[in-house]
Amino acid sequence: MGRSEDRISCLPDCVLQSILAMMPLKSAIRTDVLSHKWRNLWKYSLSTATILDFGEDFANNLSANEFVETINRYLLMNDSKKLERFHLFFSPFDLFVSDIERWIRFATGKGVRYLDIDLSQGFRNPVDGEFTDRRIPFELPSSLFDCDSLIDLSLSRCNVISPLNLRNFGGLQSLSISYSNINEEMLQSILTECSLLEILSLRSCQELEAINITVPDLKLKRLTIGDCLTADLLEIDAPKLQSFHYFGGLCFDTNFTNISSLEDASIYSIGRNSELDYTNLLTDLSHIQILTLCTATLVHLNLNEENYDDDLIELQNLRELQFLMTAMSDGYLTCFYTFFSICSSPLLEKLFIQLPIHVEDPNEKKHGVSVRLNPVGLDNFTFDHLKVIKVTNFKGSTNEMRMVSFLLQKAAVLETLVLVLPFVKEGNGKERLVLRILRGQVLLLRKAAPSAQIILHEFGEDDGFNPTHVEIYNDYSCLPIIPCMVAG
Repeated sequence: MGRSEDRISCLPDCVLQSILAMMPLKSAIRTDVLSHKWRNLWKYSLSTATILDFGEDFANNLSANEFVETINRYLLMNDSKKLERFHLFFSPFDLFVSDIERWIRFATGKGVRYLDIDLSQGFRNPVDGEFTDRRIPFELPSSLFDCDSLIDLSLSRCNVISPLNLRNFGGLQSLSISYSNINEEMLQSILTECSLLEILSLRSCQELEAINITVPDLKLKRLTIGDCLTADLLEIDAPKLQSFHYFGGLCFDTNFTNISSLEDASIYSIGRNSELDYTNLLTDLSHIQILTLCTATLVHLNLNEENYDDDLIELQNLRELQFLMTAMSDGYLTCFYTFFSICSSPLLEKLFIQLPIHVEDPNEKKHGVSVRLNPVGLDNFTFDHLKVIKVTNFKGSTNEMRMVSFLLQKAAVLETLVLVLPFVKEGNGKERLVLRILRGQVLLLRKAAPSAQIILHEFGEDDGFNPTHVEIYNDYSCLPIIPCMVAG
């Protein structure tokens, strides 16, 4: 049989160039070897490109010197008058300061609208996430702040010079800053001068001792604060804020004055050793519809259970709840039960539970939790509106089965229970046998909703049920360890 006809290559060059323009740069360059027809077409695509992505995929298999030389060559080939997007992911930046400054001038000179300068590539301590190369963050050139076209700016491992001049950033709508020297004064300048700002992310900004989001007429809709460990005060007065995500040990003092528009929030302190009070925080978030919590919150509520008596934390509007569990020992199962005895969520419709991949010793005691294998004070408790439950990394351990049994008995109108097995790098052919065994065990459990459908499947299969905060666990459950480029 002859070779199938290559119909794509028969298309006019202008069409092929349009196709290449929509492809990642590195993939577009690879088409050069397809046939004589494709040869050098990518160069035209590069010359007119308005999106330049020199990210992680582009950097693969290139030394630092090769990476820099390649970008310099490609920028000389680009004749576009305007840039929509410029993305850089690179290290060791301290050896190529003048090149990076020139790249930033190139992008801002062409009126770039989306700019992402990420110099966080490198080795990090797996315990605290700090960089081990001891490089001082890159100091941003003044040319960046002369740019008045930016609507989206992301900076990682970049320092700014004080005083911060943001008079040209009036059109900025989204700002992400991580591993930077941003302090309280700079933050106030950002909130004051970036009058259209709707999205703000602050991560690992260790010169922030207080985080005050209290500027009048603030348009902020989404706020993310992550591992700003030196901040002892968090104050928010943002009437238009709709989404709030907090990662790290809780500030000693939190004050939420006006967050009436807030719809979803996530509080994630796994591995941050926070022993502070989550009760007031949950009370301030009592009107939200979507909530993600980690085990630190559950442990705190359990340890302070006697302080609640009949005073429940009312989550009256909550429709979706996600738990990120670091363990399912007897103590953590007890904390899981305690949450529902303390927090009232009568309208809850969806419950997502991310279990740990490993199985812990069920008798291991942590945080001084008094173990109760059977839920106490929940005899008359029911989930009156809960329709969907999804449990990920389900292994069928004793405590996991206890948890699932509790949920099935309390969810009177449940429609679907999804149990997802952990990811297996190299299958040994026993996965389907495990599925059959677990399915048989779960089907024997008593259900309050006889018609509820129970689905068990392997990791990675699409079941159509995903939490709103699906990215939360992926971003913060583990620290990215990305090999650093070496010069040469």
